[in-house]
Amino acid sequence: MSLLNPPNVRLTATLSSKGVPAFSAVNTMMNQPLNQETIDSMDVTVKLLIVKKLGHTIDTSQGHIDLFSDNIHMVAVDKEFKYGKGKEIIAFADGGKGTTGKDLKYVKFFYWYDTAKPNVKGSDKTYSYSVEKARNFWNNKVAEGYTRFDVLPEVNEITGPIPPELE
Repeated sequence: MSLLNPPNVRLTATLSSKGVPAFSAVNTMMNQPLNQETIDSMDVTVKLLIVKKLGHTIDTSQGHIDLFSDNIHMVAVDKEFKYGKGKEIIAFADGGKGTTGKDLKYVKFFYWYDTAKPNVKGSDKTYSYSVEKARNFWNNKVAEGYTRFDVLPEVNEITGPIPPELE
């Protein structure tokens, strides 16, 4: 407490005079779990796209192919990693409604360490943004040099085994 405030006057900031928060409820995403199926779909879609770009084939009879989604949009930029050149990929997906009833977008980072191999690794974190914040994030990344990472055109054309690096 400052010397300018009398000791008996209650503070009007977010902390009470006892040093505890003056309010008890906040509507944040911290109280709402993220949809794991959507996150898994983001992982599968990015990996399938990379496999397709490398010219590998995938057996569509395997169970995880149904997690592919054409509603996941991506931007990527060439990046220099510790052991060579690769790409940083950012995937955006619809996250449903948040605690306040507004639409959300999930954002997840992926790192493709060597563009000659299908060795992509997803970040452990998935972020949830409002549609407006996700749109601004997308536009800022495009302004920084990121380009659209093409969506997989035809999943039904993919046949054959999945490379062991992706299993």
